[in-house]
Amino acid sequence: MKQLRNNIKSFLLIFLSLFVLFTAGVILQSQRARTTLLASSGENRAALAQRYSQAGSILSADGVLLASSDADGKRNYSSDSQLAEAALHVVGDYTHNISYTVESLWQNELLGEGRPLAEQFLLDIQGQGLQGNNIVLSLRSDLMKTAYELLSNRKGAAVVINYKTGAILASVSSPSVHPDQVVAWKDIPDTSLFNRAFLGEYLPGSTFKIITASALLQSNLSTEDTVMCQGSTPLIPGGVNETHINAGHGEVSLQEAMAQSCNHYFGYIGLELGEQKISKAAEQMAFNKTIEFDRFTLSKSQCTIGREDDAALTWAAIGQPAGKDIIQLSPLHLAMISGMIANNGRMTQAYLLESMIYPSGKESTFDNRGDLVAQIDPGLAQQLKDLLRQVVNSGTGVNAQVAGLDVCGKTGTAEVYNQEGELIISSLFTGFSNNQDYPFAVAVVLDDSTYGSSQIAGQLLAAAAYN
Repeated sequence: MKQLRNNIKSFLLIFLSLFVLFTAGVILQSQRARTTLLASSGENRAALAQRYSQAGSILSADGVLLASSDADGKRNYSSDSQLAEAALHVVGDYTHNISYTVESLWQNELLGEGRPLAEQFLLDIQGQGLQGNNIVLSLRSDLMKTAYELLSNRKGAAVVINYKTGAILASVSSPSVHPDQVVAWKDIPDTSLFNRAFLGEYLPGSTFKIITASALLQSNLSTEDTVMCQGSTPLIPGGVNETHINAGHGEVSLQEAMAQSCNHYFGYIGLELGEQKISKAAEQMAFNKTIEFDRFTLSKSQCTIGREDDAALTWAAIGQPAGKDIIQLSPLHLAMISGMIANNGRMTQAYLLESMIYPSGKESTFDNRGDLVAQIDPGLAQQLKDLLRQVVNSGTGVNAQVAGLDVCGKTGTAEVYNQEGELIISSLFTGFSNNQDYPFAVAVVLDDSTYGSSQIAGQLLAAAAYN
């Protein structure tokens, strides 16, 4: 009987201890949630810094620390200052001065909030209850640095994706600053906190000729017909012309027009097709659709073409909308369009988060692989691929050539007037490596530049394949 009483006392003592630990864990979790809420609303920034003292790390796919909390409780960003600046717009800052980042969107997980009670209880017992989860991203640190170096502080964005899996291997916006400057909120250049790659709303310029060509290839119009390009002479009054080629391209076929990016040809085709067929081809490639992944949402790519007049339609067909027409897209979506063509017509959903590692060491992979965003016929994708190959082999995209890679792509130049009435010219390139071992698609947009995007794109594809 005495032994039984002792056993009961021991059991009650163990139960009471576990109950106290559990209650303490719940109280701590509640306090943490309250502190995080206050900090997120800007009411308790010091408390947020304290909470991040045991926050989880953010790592690149190749294991490089992009954000971590040290033994003294300070939140640090990559020890490589160039990489820290390159990753700023994706990783963010713990003060959430940049709100649309991994640090902000995945704050609860990084702080260890919202875990199931049973899991939290076990971690509390192990003394790891206050530690956050680590997050592993799909980004390659070497490719991020290369992209940032190539942009060279010019305004613009560069994106590289694996078009088979959807992994975002590089996403860089420029200009940028070091995250420590963002935390301190000092010495921040204009627009340096804006994620151009995800949230930019760019005119596509001649990269939109991919859409117009797709509409043509799906129509009952002949692709064998040729069009006479008359250079600086407008196609019709107020319609497209060749801004920089006075003599024109002469009589051109679809293949020649794509390779040389002939405005007259695609303006003429736009008139023949009409706005509905062009809009339908755009929507087949995810225009007018919200693209979301890993709690991020891209700026919505729009294609709204109304037959205001024939002249406006010719401009819309070359990606330079006029009047009330709207055509815009983000650099990441532009890369996804190229990836769709390379991937036999399948646009795979992009993703940024690879896995989450809990304080216990357990690693959980996110279920975000291979989701389909949009799809076109594989035969159509092959026809577009053949057209884009000529652009790089012998057309306007020759600077994107890479030894050993079958690079296909499309150049673009977009012109828009800013609020001050100044003409702003952007250089764009989107393309891909048509090699099964190197399934990479790229998009580069340079603000305030008439050239350079194709060369940067080629260098990025080379770095992705061979570094």
